[in-house]
Amino acid sequence: MCHCADCQAWARWLGTDGILDGNGGTEVVQAWPAQVRFTRGAEHVALARLSAKGLHRWYAACCRSPVANTMGAGLPFTGVIRAALACEDAELDERYGAAHRVQGRYAPGGCPPGVMPSASFGVIAGAVPILARGWLAGGARPSPFFDDAGEPMRPPRVLTDAERSALG
Repeated sequence: MCHCADCQAWARWLGTDGILDGNGGTEVVQAWPAQVRFTRGAEHVALARLSAKGLHRWYAACCRSPVANTMGAGLPFTGVIRAALACEDAELDERYGAAHRVQGRYAPGGCPPGVMPSASFGVIAGAVPILARGWLAGGARPSPFFDDAGEPMRPPRVLTDAERSALG
């Protein structure tokens, strides 16, 4: 569960309800690109970035629903937005464990109880084995987001500085 300013700005740019919780957090599930499949609607997937060097933020252009965040083609990391998944919360908890709540210092009204002000060393260190297994297992490929040459499947829409500033 991420409360960072970029996740909140992304949700505001999309303008879609149900992305942020009451404290400005977005639930994200860490997966490898090779684990992500579109069962329908892949033709609607689009790409935006909050800045030229920001995360690749994938969404359904038809309804402006968030799909996932990626860092780049070679990295076995995809942050799938919980709202995009067709499974129950109990199934997610069983597969991935309890959610870490991070970046609370950006939450509107201050850091909520039970939310870490930033991403702790333990949370970051916990992601390392997942990434390592992804590299060893070839989890970056195939990717529904990048082609074999490492280029995004869709051209990115990069927000201007003024657009990004307007989102807070």
